[in-house]
Amino acid sequence: MTDTVDAGIFEAWLASTDDAAIGIDASGRVLLHNPAASRVTGLAPTEGRSLPWREVLRLESAVADLLWSVRSTGRPIRALAEVLCAQGNLRTAEISARPWTDAVGAIGVLVVIRDAGVLCRQGTGPGGRPGYGSLVGSDPAMEAMYELIDAVAPSDAPVVIEGESGVGKEVVAQLLHARSQRAERPLIAVDCAAVAPAALETELFGEVRGATGTFGTRIGRIELAHSGTLFLESVNRIPLPVQTRLLHLLQAGEIERRGDPQSRVVDLRVIVASTTPLEQEVGQGRFRQDLYRRLRVVRIVIPPLRDRRGDIPLLAKHFLSRYAPPGTTLTEQALAALQASDWPGNVRQLEVVLREASARVSSSSPDMAPIIELGHLAVETPLQARVSRTAHAPAKEDRRTALLRALSSHGGNRTAAARALGIGRATFYRWWREAGLGSAGPNLS
Repeated sequence: MTDTVDAGIFEAWLASTDDAAIGIDASGRVLLHNPAASRVTGLAPTEGRSLPWREVLRLESAVADLLWSVRSTGRPIRALAEVLCAQGNLRTAEISARPWTDAVGAIGVLVVIRDAGVLCRQGTGPGGRPGYGSLVGSDPAMEAMYELIDAVAPSDAPVVIEGESGVGKEVVAQLLHARSQRAERPLIAVDCAAVAPAALETELFGEVRGATGTFGTRIGRIELAHSGTLFLESVNRIPLPVQTRLLHLLQAGEIERRGDPQSRVVDLRVIVASTTPLEQEVGQGRFRQDLYRRLRVVRIVIPPLRDRRGDIPLLAKHFLSRYAPPGTTLTEQALAALQASDWPGNVRQLEVVLREASARVSSSSPDMAPIIELGHLAVETPLQARVSRTAHAPAKEDRRTALLRALSSHGGNRTAAARALGIGRATFYRWWREAGLGSAGPNLS
């Protein structure tokens, strides 16, 4: 007699369990990604699908290789390992993996992380506060920001997050959601600079069949965020006509799909981010003043790394614990160089530098105590940074070369190329379009 499980019961379990379930096909792409897995990956269940699993589930390479090995051994495994949760916390979790076979005989892997939904909610950060993750630092400006997050996270008030590229605006948005009353519901992020202006209205609001010559109905990101949180990155890049529709959403709590007069009620919290002050965008006529007033109930400004250099040792320790072999240390000269740099790419650039240095030291001295020296660090002196920042922000005529070289160096992986350049996704897309490499920009992979 063969046991069978009703599909509806299985779907109900996936939706309600605190165990993160990630199903991977034979090619290494995610087929299954339940809500509890969102606590770990930071992606909504539908967003996690079809992506390479090693980019979705962030584990040490050795652990990832062990899990993937069940395809060849055919034997399930269970292990304790560190998992990087969406809030940036490294948590020790029980992970199991077992092979499964699809209809044509290809073997994939089902990975389950025990109690991930609970585990990743219990992370602690500065001062023992829960859920601050990679927002590391004890600078007074950071302490004030932690207190502001504590105060506003439980409410549904709209939030404007401002700061330079690489300071951690997306992390702040994730923490606001994780500490809110909507934490169990979706966090839907849209990088407005990564979507062609002509397509942004459909991306946000959706459309009905035939509205623009399409053959099917498309649900917009706003509807997908119903009962949860909508995070609009690079909100200053939204065209004025779409801003008008966003204002209506905030005023009336409802939207209309493109080509459909029927209104749909949407309950969500809106968090937006911008690398340029929105007040400045309003003054230059690029952003609606009434929309800005609606959004700016709470304003969080993240300080650049150069204004809190005292936090660099703490950040360095945090990133080394994530990427370097256990026990890795920095020489005094290396740490001094990190603290002296101007960091135009902010915390993201520091992370890239330390990740690359960790790879170098782990491969060059496998039998010795790992020590990162000045020569392992790809950092500029302050004078070099003032004279030329082309490694971070090359002139427009040089960007095409920089983009293509970074892509070539990272095997065509655009996410890795963006990190290597010390820029975020929005900046990568903008450079891509301005360099004439495509009007809609690349799909980061």
